[in-house]
Amino acid sequence: MKPGDQFDCPHCGKDSFLKKETLMNGWTRAGEVLKCASCGAVIERMDETGSSGPESEASGGKAAGLDALSALLGGDTESKAAVPEGFLKQERRFCRDCAYRIATAFRMRCGRHEKDVNPMDDCPDFTPRTGE
Repeated sequence: MKPGDQFDCPHCGKDSFLKKETLMNGWTRAGEVLKCASCGAVIERMDETGSSGPESEASGGKAAGLDALSALLGGDTESKAAVPEGFLKQERRFCRDCAYRIATAFRMRCGRHEKDVNPMDDCPDFTPRTGE
């Protein structure tokens, strides 16, 4: 059975259709069920892969998929962000970090060049801000 299928509900006896509803445990997803659209009775429980029935619950589901992915890629399943070498060591010359920045509630000005600037502008006359 799948969402939208028409069937005769054994609980209310009406000719109805199935709707899919997600079960929540606090803020985490606990699973999905198929319910009667007329009376709201639970007709069938679904597992993580979207298939239903006892044969899908017996399979490993998500854990088996992660193990297969790990075996295919030859490593652990957790992803690690790749940071280019020297990226963190480079000096950023943004106006928001400059000593000549004059920030007000309405605009940001450069005290050296006497003009309005954006916080992410890049300046060749950058002087790092100290303190603060």
